[in-house]
Amino acid sequence: MDMQPVLFDPYMCDKDDKKNRSPLALYAEHQLMDIELRPPTAMPVSHWHGQIEINVPFDDDVEYLINNEVVSIKQGHITLFWACTPHQLIRPGNCRNMAIFNLPMHLFLSWPLDRELINHVTHGMMITSKIPQQLSTFEIQRWRQEVNCQDEQIQQVAIDEIGLMLKRFSLSGWQPVLINKTSPTHKNSISRHAQFYVSQMLAFIANNYDRALTTNDVAEHVKLNSHYAMGLFQRVMQLTIKQYITIMRINHVRALLCDTDKTILDVAFTAGFCSSSRFYSIFNKYTGMSPQQYRKLSQQRRQNVGA
Repeated sequence: MDMQPVLFDPYMCDKDDKKNRSPLALYAEHQLMDIELRPPTAMPVSHWHGQIEINVPFDDDVEYLINNEVVSIKQGHITLFWACTPHQLIRPGNCRNMAIFNLPMHLFLSWPLDRELINHVTHGMMITSKIPQQLSTFEIQRWRQEVNCQDEQIQQVAIDEIGLMLKRFSLSGWQPVLINKTSPTHKNSISRHAQFYVSQMLAFIANNYDRALTTNDVAEHVKLNSHYAMGLFQRVMQLTIKQYITIMRINHVRALLCDTDKTILDVAFTAGFCSSSRFYSIFNKYTGMSPQQYRKLSQQRRQNVGA
């Protein structure tokens, strides 16, 4: 089964212009864990990256704009989402300290977390803890130092502790605050074998985002039978590779419609859609509206935010 090109001809855009770059490409650029503890600041435009993002505001609620939905992150609650979805912090409130974790997808998939939680996240949902979590700024600062230290054993201990924090989060109760209605979830279990190969496939797709790919290309890279490789990918991600690439393209389109004045056709080509009719059909399927309607709604929401 041949897949459509992940992105259009790379010579048609400036590679240094991040707004012209697919979130697929960013998967390969962020494979290290990153932790920040700082005052949150309002962002002028939305952005995205390939990691799992965790936010914990310590002393006030903050608000994001995600896919034209205003989402409140409550003080002391852990909020988790896949940051390939364009997101923009719009109201930091009076928060002076917010922990921001950026986790590599392969690490997130390797932890023994609730499969329903993982499936929610990989399908573009934002989830939050039902109750405030017992985290301290001291712990965040220590983890921040230790994941960047030269001692690999100390580094691994810090990573394990962060994994246990998420394990506690998954057991103590969580709920969705932003739901992608087009994405069903299913409970299942996955092996380390499957996690390893899927992380390799995700990285290969990311590193080759600017050329046409087939499922055979992806399978050959990881030295697996094509049908077996695609089965592993779908079991772990609850998405086919084609669906995964399409979702990344739609996320790219959302950001371009919100943050640039490109024409609809330019937006479609930049995000890798080769057919305008197919683009309109897929965009409507995933968002429930036309690109023009989405852009108009986005402009209205941003005007309301700035008011």
